[in-house]
Amino acid sequence: MKSKLVTLCVIAALLVVAMGSFSSSIANAQDDGRKEVTLWHYWGDTGTNAETIDHFKTLWEASQDECSLNLRSIPTADFKRELSTAILSGNTPDIAIIDNPDFAMFADQGVLAELDDKVAEWGQADQYYDGPWSSTVWDGHNYGVPVGSNTLALYINNALAEAAGLDVSNPPQTWADLMDWAAAMTDPAANQYGITLVAERNETATFMWLPFLQQTGEDVNSLDSEGGRAALQLWVDLVENGYTSPEVVNYGFGDVPGQFMAGNAAMMINGPWVLVDLTNTPDLDFTVAPLSVVEGGTPANGLGGEDFSIFASSEVQDCAWDFITFTQSDENIVDWYNGLGFLPSRALPEEMTESWSSDPYMSVFMDQIQYARARGPLPNWPEISEVIQLMLQEALTGQVSVDDAVTNAASQIAPMLEG
Repeated sequence: MKSKLVTLCVIAALLVVAMGSFSSSIANAQDDGRKEVTLWHYWGDTGTNAETIDHFKTLWEASQDECSLNLRSIPTADFKRELSTAILSGNTPDIAIIDNPDFAMFADQGVLAELDDKVAEWGQADQYYDGPWSSTVWDGHNYGVPVGSNTLALYINNALAEAAGLDVSNPPQTWADLMDWAAAMTDPAANQYGITLVAERNETATFMWLPFLQQTGEDVNSLDSEGGRAALQLWVDLVENGYTSPEVVNYGFGDVPGQFMAGNAAMMINGPWVLVDLTNTPDLDFTVAPLSVVEGGTPANGLGGEDFSIFASSEVQDCAWDFITFTQSDENIVDWYNGLGFLPSRALPEEMTESWSSDPYMSVFMDQIQYARARGPLPNWPEISEVIQLMLQEALTGQVSVDDAVTNAASQIAPMLEG
């Protein structure tokens, strides 16, 4: 009995020592003298994007001994709500990844750190394309750095184009060309439309339609114009002529590539994010071409992507800035963009862009990104976008004429732009 008691005491003592050692190692891991930077994103906990951000966390922490990175992934659908709640409670992260059309909304609230001095000292701002960089600027001050960008292009099913007698090496250049191609590849008997696009009542519809407005030289502040009516009429004509399905008003992010891959649409407007699925689709041969431009107009395209932000309440702003610029350094930026599936937001030396320029698909997006424009930037952009979405829905379903739809939308947007 005494022997068993001694044995139990020894085991207990060893457990205490072991637990103490374990607790000590945890304490040392959590309190190693580094300043912790918390970063919120919506890239998930698994998959390529998550692996990329984890990889850069490891690289950055190994590059210096003053700061560490704590990552938190929040589902996309919940992200803005979580961030708004954190702002109200005063418990914001140090860095947040913010979708570029939402950036001005947060900057206007005064919760983001103004980065003018850091950006000036960094000296890299002029390397970024105007569209992505403008999305980080509000009221004359800089509040962030582009994380990475994407844009739109025209996808063409090569087999269906060939069957219609069309040459994909000379894709449609103008709106008139686009209409002709859509007509030639529309075959109701085969349940085949010439083109498909997103017109569901959401931000993606605004993202896809806005470039056509901007090609005319107009924008949301001059919507009530000949150009505004022409851009809306283009989409209405596609529906009314039967060149695109009337169901496009219900097509969301995943529906459009599905229609294209199934051969139900010979062309589609979409971004580089669908390339993986398309290239893995058996027997699908396709071409990627620039967006068609209105006759006499100038190239314009939609800007997708996110921006880095640092919150004004952060006590580790220098560490946060160091991580951001670490990802944007010449040594890291190509791996950063490729790992997250982004196009470059900035001009890069030719030798650094080979992974994009040598690809027949990505090279088109590389060309188009220089014409990409930020939506807004305006703090009330979500409300303005909702008006545009409703305008598209009403006109495409024939509830309202193009003229009335534009007039109504412009009258609602005008007071939103005051001040």
